[in-house]
Formats: sequence, structure tokens, C-alpha cells
Amino acid sequence: MNPRASAVSWAKRGVKLALLAPAMWAREREPGLFVLIYHRVGAGQGREMDLPAARFAQHMRLLRSRADVVGLTEGLERLGAGRPARDMVAVTFDDGYREVYTTAWPVLRDLRIPATVFLPTGFMEGTAPAPIRSGAAERGDPPAPLTWDQVGEMAQVGLVGVGSHSVTHTDFDRLSRDRAEEECAASRELLVSRTGAAVDLFAYPRAVVAHEDVVAAHYRYAVGADGVKNLARGLAPHRLTRTPVRASDGTFFLRRRLEGMAPFEDRLYAWLRGGRS
Repeated sequence: MNPRASAVSWAKRGVKLALLAPAMWAREREPGLFVLIYHRVGAGQGREMDLPAARFAQHMRLLRSRADVVGLTEGLERLGAGRPARDMVAVTFDDGYREVYTTAWPVLRDLRIPATVFLPTGFMEGTAPAPIRSGAAERGDPPAPLTWDQVGEMAQVGLVGVGSHSVTHTDFDRLSRDRAEEECAASRELLVSRTGAAVDLFAYPRAVVAHEDVVAAHYRYAVGADGVKNLARGLAPHRLTRTPVRASDGTFFLRRRLEGMAPFEDRLYAWLRGGRS
């Protein structure tokens, strides 16, 4: 890890520790569904959204040993049927980077952990750039998309589901209603054509929730971020929450997240970015 990235990581650990006590005091105790967001795995970027391969494997072993790990749709259906007896956890990947197949998939397959990949179809097809922040691709492996054959192989085993992440990965609050309609319809149509799957899940680009009614016309469920646990009471199918997983989390802070600690860290970073993930 380069010196700047290392300093950022240590600084964020400091933020986590400073917020730990109040976040645990305010934790949610009612059983529900945690939805974890991963992005890149083992790409060598040295950035928060790129987990080292060994750390990702630790996370998955922790989930397998301690959690009720479910597919996202299954977890939401169980939640919709009423309050679960214990917490559930679903694993998701945003942006469709190739490391999902080359690095994460062997771990998921061996541990039998279900996951959902949210794919921006423009990136997949080569008609839109990688959905990555400016400067984030300067180190490590260049951002490359999954191939459709790789998606098909993972889906065929029955562990990996496919969801839409729009076409161009543009924040939905920056789109007109007509453009949001195009992004929803075109991405779903291509995903169904390429995979043969029933695509009923949508992830808002950069977790910016907007045009919910447009999204609801095309997808059964839609997810953002916010870091909180989804509960049976007040469940909003097109404003579901997820928890971003960062390289600085390690296993200690992942355990705390799965214990329901309040997402003060996520909200702090969202505030610093003007509400954008």
C-alpha cells in the first residue's frame, strides 16, 4: 500500500474507534437483513473500496461461521414475510469488476456463499467508462469488466444472482425522468438478453436514491446504502439499505457492523461528500 493510502486507512481506523462507543450504544437490536457492498477485491489499488484478497476471504469465513448468509432476494422475501428469528446477511458486489470472478468467486464457491452482482451494462459492453472515481485507477490492475461468460458461469452454479446498476452509472438525481426510464429499461433488457435471468434487483448508482417510481416500474427491489439494517417494520422495497465494506474495516469492525452498530461513520463520509457515496 502506498504511503498516502496507508495514512488514509489509519486515519479511517481512528474515525472508527472514535465513533465505536456511541455507534454500539445506538445499535439496532431487532433482527433484520444486513446487505454488504463490496467493489473490487485484490486489485492492488491500496484504496478503501479495494479489499485485499486475504481480507475478503477472512470476511467470508467469518460470515460462513457466524451468520445466516442468504441470497439478497431470499432475504428480502423472508423479511417481507415478517420479523425473522435472527439476523440475516446478504453479500453484493457493485460495478461488475473482473476480480469478482478471478478473486472473489473461488472463495464464494468454496464456502457456498450466495451473492448478487450489480452490473452497469455500459461498462460491461464497453460503451461507458469504468464506474470508478477519478484517480482511483492510477494504481493496481486497470479496471476491467466481467465477461458475460464469467457472469453466466457464476450464475449457472446457482450461487450468484444478477441485478442492474443502470447503463451509464450516472447519479439518478442528475437524470431527467425520461433518461432514468431509459437507464432502467435498457439495462434490464440487456441483462435479461445476455444472462437469461429474471432481473428484478436494482442498485442506485453511487447509492443516490431518486426516481423511485420509475425504478419501481421495472424492478421488484432497489438498494442504496446508508449502512443500516433492513427491518420488517417499515420495509421500503425501493429504498433498501446496504452497508459499504471498506479495507480499513478488517474483521473487528465487520463484526461490530454485524452486531448492528449505528452507521455514524457512513453518514459522516456521506456528509463530507455532500450526500453522495
